[in-house]
Amino acid sequence: MTVKYAAVMEQADAGGFGIWFPDFPGCVSHGDDPLTAAQQARKTLMRHMEAMADDGQIIPLPKPAEAVELPQDVLSYVFLVEVDAPDTKPTYMRLNVTLPEGLVRRIDAVANGNRSGWLALAANEHLKRYAVIPSYAASVFSSRDKR
Repeated sequence: MTVKYAAVMEQADAGGFGIWFPDFPGCVSHGDDPLTAAQQARKTLMRHMEAMADDGQIIPLPKPAEAVELPQDVLSYVFLVEVDAPDTKPTYMRLNVTLPEGLVRRIDAVANGNRSGWLALAANEHLKRYAVIPSYAASVFSSRDKR
């Protein structure tokens, strides 16, 4: 299930851009420029949510971006970060996949007897490359708008 969480981007005094998530206290990210910060924010939030799920913690529902209170002493923007919410207990689906015999032998040589698990890990790693990165410029609103 894909979920969109509000993130707040602020320009740091020491340079770069910091990001924090109102729904996840303590989950912070940073980047040298706004685009890098937004990309890193998604990765950070995904890791944070996965750790919560692994620990059996309940992942909060996203609060509306309009409900986020921005600090008045620093220029900040709210934007949405889209992530796939981790399942606390995944459901599995059996598939029939046709692959070249040589490829299957190569997979089996490194999969330690767990071909499906190895293919799932490989697919997850590859899918991370196709992450949707929000544009910081398409902010819901900025702290300047409130002044």
